[in-house]
Amino acid sequence: MTKRTLLLLSVVGILAALPLTAELPQEPIGSITNIAGAAHVLRAEQELVAEKGLRLFAADVLRTGAGGGIGVVLRDDTTLSLGPNSELALSDFDFKPDEGILGMTLKMIKGTLVYISGQIAKLAPGSAKVETPAGIAAVRGTKLLIEVPETKPMKREGKSK
Repeated sequence: MTKRTLLLLSVVGILAALPLTAELPQEPIGSITNIAGAAHVLRAEQELVAEKGLRLFAADVLRTGAGGGIGVVLRDDTTLSLGPNSELALSDFDFKPDEGILGMTLKMIKGTLVYISGQIAKLAPGSAKVETPAGIAAVRGTKLLIEVPETKPMKREGKSK
């Protein structure tokens, strides 16, 4: 083969690999440390059975059933504990203390959450947030208990035509 053919094949090979590189999973943000009862992790279009040691990624959603619970430790040592019938989205997580990049957003959809802050809240107070249907809490302390009741559709009363 000529040098020109080899160069062309190399360029085609690199270009063919680019989409695969772009889809590599991001770095894990934490892992499950405890499980009780029914619990799942929603990741993209998949529903995974939650199990001890399962690595978690930003955008994962944790869901527990009746009698279920999940314990999680994030990379910055934040500890999360979900109670029964709970749902929590790990919306955003940035922990690069050497670069000064610190931030976390959790979205509590329903149920109960016990939050014990890690390095993000300690190094950058207010940069750790928990969103709920009622509002957003910027975490500055070390411990937080959040309860979000499950909403039920309201019935309309009145005459129908």
